[in-house]
Amino acid sequence: MGGSGGTTIDPATLELQKFLESKNSPIPAEELTKYDNWKMIVALSAAESGYGKHLGGECNAWGIKDFRAGSANYGRTRDFESWAESIKYTSELLYKYEPETGMPTPEGMVAAWKYVLPYGHWLANVNYSLYDIDQHIKIEV
Repeated sequence: MGGSGGTTIDPATLELQKFLESKNSPIPAEELTKYDNWKMIVALSAAESGYGKHLGGECNAWGIKDFRAGSANYGRTRDFESWAESIKYTSELLYKYEPETGMPTPEGMVAAWKYVLPYGHWLANVNYSLYDIDQHIKIEV
């Protein structure tokens, strides 16, 4: 993280990394901050997998299902090759819910994302995580 090869991490990514480490999350901040909608990506990981502690599939902290034709996991949770692939996919998926910013409201996406009642606990987790992020990460990424 940072020292290898002379690479330095910007302060905002470092704050996010510390936040994720405080949650015992394996999700790399450096991949998240490549996307403008990183806050929602992180908040969804909180609701779906405890910030990636209980993965639904390989590098899948979001409970994303696999609907690729011919996939061995078809209809179950999807395995990704890397965090970079899964975070990029999740970011792009969020733009389908909110085309301009990729930051849909939890209330606006819950039925399609979670699609299993009850929704209240999931909504509370996503909304609390968004609040928690705003309280602990003061530098805009």
